[in-house]
Amino acid sequence: MKKIICFLLGLMLCPNLFAQVYSNDAELVSEENGNVTLRSSGTADKKKEATALAIKSAFNTLFHSGVAGLKGGTPMIAVPRKDYDYRFFSESRYINYLTDEPKEVDDMKVTKKKKVVVTVTINTKSLIADLQHNSIAVSPTWVDGKKQVKATAALNPTIVIVPEVNSSNGTDFEAMRKAAENNEALKYALTRVTAEFAKHGYKTRNFIIQLQNSKRDEMMRMGSKSDLKTKIVQQLPGDIVVKVDAKVLADNQNHIECNLNLSAVENQTNGNLAAATFPSGKYYKGSTGNTELVEYSMKKITADFFEQIKSSFEKMVADGREIYIDLTLSQSISDWDFDQDSPESGNNFKDALDDWLREHAQQSVYDMSNSTDKFVHIALNIPLWNAERGRSYTISNFSSDLRKFFRTQFGDNYKATITAQGQKLEIVIE
Repeated sequence: MKKIICFLLGLMLCPNLFAQVYSNDAELVSEENGNVTLRSSGTADKKKEATALAIKSAFNTLFHSGVAGLKGGTPMIAVPRKDYDYRFFSESRYINYLTDEPKEVDDMKVTKKKKVVVTVTINTKSLIADLQHNSIAVSPTWVDGKKQVKATAALNPTIVIVPEVNSSNGTDFEAMRKAAENNEALKYALTRVTAEFAKHGYKTRNFIIQLQNSKRDEMMRMGSKSDLKTKIVQQLPGDIVVKVDAKVLADNQNHIECNLNLSAVENQTNGNLAAATFPSGKYYKGSTGNTELVEYSMKKITADFFEQIKSSFEKMVADGREIYIDLTLSQSISDWDFDQDSPESGNNFKDALDDWLREHAQQSVYDMSNSTDKFVHIALNIPLWNAERGRSYTISNFSSDLRKFFRTQFGDNYKATITAQGQKLEIVIE
């Protein structure tokens, strides 16, 4: 133990290597009881510095690149934070998570520098606890989703910033584009709100930039008679849609003021997460421009608004997305019903459906008590994250999995037609 302490103290006295380039060649040696042994390398002017850099490279790869063969190669950190990295490496905090003295595997000269290869054993359980303690977004594949809901929620959702439009002006992409281009304050607000969310650590998408960089004509020519506004929101590539409205108003005393209205909804279900209005304060007309008024409104946005979104989204992760399913038989089917055995599997259909729902519902909670031989109504919450695949889980993903289930039950005998209407799935067996 004394030898280990002396070695680690020696590393702490090395010059700050944070600014140097880490290697990303860390390889998995073994994994056992929450401890992971990695082999990594570092190159520096002196051997001791190269050794320290090799150890840091192991942690850096674990955090940000992922190690092949370990949790599917998924990085431990979902959303990087530079301030945490700086403290972790420059203050030698990484030493706290080494379970043993690093072992030197090789050292050689590379263009007048020393390259050292070491193996290090890292206590990942303690490391993840430290990340969570510092509110770092841990990748869901690194935690038990059923026990560590916050880690799953910490995936910092992707935010899409769009202009608020009303039905009188249309609700399609073209109406949004016109609303932004014809309103100087709104166009500036979209850019500033996007920047503000990015500043708070969220991944963001700016609607206007998306339109400019995409083949938007196809999206604008949507001819569907369904709920167009819902369809547009669901096509936006994000977890949360933030609608922005910037109204510049004048009173009879020659004062002007901007009211910046922000409302956040969950993309898939359009469920409300947060809403607030931030007034700029009143200024004499002519003395202050519209963009300046927006800037004053932006300064009124407090951390409470972002905390409200975070808390609401984490609650949604804990509870899941609420959806409803109506399952009916086509009038053309007269030789089979839901109370019978499935023609393909031979198992009782409702029993098989019951087992499938238990496996796919959030926390295995669902209700299909309202059912007959020709109709089944199901209410359940589905998870927002697929831990096995290491990616988000949408209503579309759920519908796809449901189709696969029906194929195992019906084969070529019957076909399930699924129509999604917001949070409701209408399914007809034909």
